[in-house]
Amino acid sequence: MDKYQKNLIVLKKHNTYLYDKLVKIKTNSIFEVFVNQDINNANILDTRDNIPMYEKNPIDEINIYHKSLEKYKYYKSLYFYGIGNGYLFKKLLKNNHLEKIYIIEPELELIYITLNLFDFSNDISINRLKIIHSKDATPSNLHLFIDEIDFIYFKTYTLNLQCNFYDKYIDDINKINKTIIKMFSYHVNATGNDTTDELLGLKHFIHNLPTMIKNPTLEELTKKAKTTKTAIIVATGPSLEKQLPILKNIKDYVTIFSVDASLPILEKADIKPDIVTSIERVEATSKFYENTSKDFQKDIVFALTSIVDKKLLDNIKDGQLQLNMRPTGNHYAYMDLHKWGYVGVGMSSANLAYELASMIGFENIVLIGQDLAYGKDGKSHSKNHIFGEDEVKENDTKDDFILAYGKDGKVKTTKVWKLFLSGYIKAISENNKKGKIKTINSTEGGAHIEGALEIPFEEVAKKYIDTSKKKDKIKLRKLSEDEIIEKLKNSDIKIQKAVQLGHDMSKNIKKLLKELTIMIKKYQKYDIETIDKHLKEKDAKKLVDKIAVIRDKYYNGEFGSFYRLLISPLITHIEYDIAYWSVQSEGSKRARILKNWKMIVTHHEWAYRIMINIESILKIIKEEKHSIRNALTQYEEITV
Repeated sequence: MDKYQKNLIVLKKHNTYLYDKLVKIKTNSIFEVFVNQDINNANILDTRDNIPMYEKNPIDEINIYHKSLEKYKYYKSLYFYGIGNGYLFKKLLKNNHLEKIYIIEPELELIYITLNLFDFSNDISINRLKIIHSKDATPSNLHLFIDEIDFIYFKTYTLNLQCNFYDKYIDDINKINKTIIKMFSYHVNATGNDTTDELLGLKHFIHNLPTMIKNPTLEELTKKAKTTKTAIIVATGPSLEKQLPILKNIKDYVTIFSVDASLPILEKADIKPDIVTSIERVEATSKFYENTSKDFQKDIVFALTSIVDKKLLDNIKDGQLQLNMRPTGNHYAYMDLHKWGYVGVGMSSANLAYELASMIGFENIVLIGQDLAYGKDGKSHSKNHIFGEDEVKENDTKDDFILAYGKDGKVKTTKVWKLFLSGYIKAISENNKKGKIKTINSTEGGAHIEGALEIPFEEVAKKYIDTSKKKDKIKLRKLSEDEIIEKLKNSDIKIQKAVQLGHDMSKNIKKLLKELTIMIKKYQKYDIETIDKHLKEKDAKKLVDKIAVIRDKYYNGEFGSFYRLLISPLITHIEYDIAYWSVQSEGSKRARILKNWKMIVTHHEWAYRIMINIESILKIIKEEKHSIRNALTQYEEITV
């Protein structure tokens, strides 16, 4: 089997976009390859302008450029625009510190040529070498292309060019570079730097655990909820009002997902949804349920994240309750209640509804009222929204403009709505790759949502809705009392174990923090430029090794299985600095001491924040764990 066929086989499994394009190429026609005895020295001529890839001797040029990358020796990931003749990457992949190379190439034929010259099959198969055609480098595809684990190293990001040949693609280079930087910025904004929300969510989650266990599982919902081919997701954008008459005409033939804020609006319009979603932790969300009647709530499935406020649950007067867990926290999986999870990667109730509809497997998912932008009159929400049509005020200094529905100009949006939009784009892209779900944006206003078809709602009603048979009600089954007791007992044990893990880590962190404080106080009086003249290399290395031990326990031990993602918002921004310094050069004694000193200083803040957060988490657990014990006692009394 030749090199190209070996490369194609692994691409078929790991990069179907690229594979599907490459198999259509029979031979190179735009570029001419010049190879003597050594394929490493191959040069490539662009016959359109007669410009060679390498100006003189390819091997010499590549070796010189490779030497200039020595400063990146300890980098975990590198990014390149242009694949060249491939030899540079054979050299770079010999570096065991380098875990990932990302290549964005504008010419499909150059990828074809390189994969004929070199066997990269092993590195492609383990995702160590990732290649994308620049025409496929859309925001949604790049989000899937770049592994999330590499986002922590965003401060080391540079889009590298190995030779002058690629200068003629400067517009494409700038466009892709900006897209990647925006993607990293989105990730930074999404992770935040405050654990207040996470801790409030933990408080609600532990309090709501018995209620979650006593009600149907997410698994049960995904099995029983598909009673039609089409799901309509009703958000509260300013365009919603004009779509309600059409929705009312087809309400008996589609499965209606309503975000919590749309619930009172739908009651006024006499349209009962089948499933309602809530994702927020805040008490204010309970107002949407308070403002709907018991009779209207009857038969509705309230599919809520398990972190909602207690008052919200109190305001659900009828219907079927289903609490589910999000995939965004270790503590959910730690509880071993997998049948109730995992959904809700996105940041809004509408994102949750879309993910849930995708899990259920509707053939068509239609979005209405999903403007993600201000209306032409400056309104932020639909008529009859309980917090007002202008709940979100326009802000010229903070608002942004994005592509409009139908790609017709621009519309004004907010940073938060852009996060919701990014969540949609990623989820729709994943559905489109699978090819089983059609997403239709029938909002007819607001933002363009990449990946979704844009079809007027009236046309959707005529073309996609089967009106030959009315939908059935969704009926969910709860666990038996014996199963509920078993799950409650297991949850009680898990919580007690979490408390012990917290105490053990707190003890280790406090000990490390004390040693870090002593070291910093001793040497902080010296200027950073001369620190190597005072700090002994072996002393710094010894303390950095101790840091490594604690980091391993924090990230890889049992502690992380409950606590890590609860704490991560508080330390993620410090981890960006730690990641940056961890990959810096160690080429001289001075460089090694400076690097270790930076690791000591940054880890002092890291350890302090972890210690404080563990204490906060333990306090919450102690305050709320009684809810599990009380529920267990009640069930045991009933079964006696």
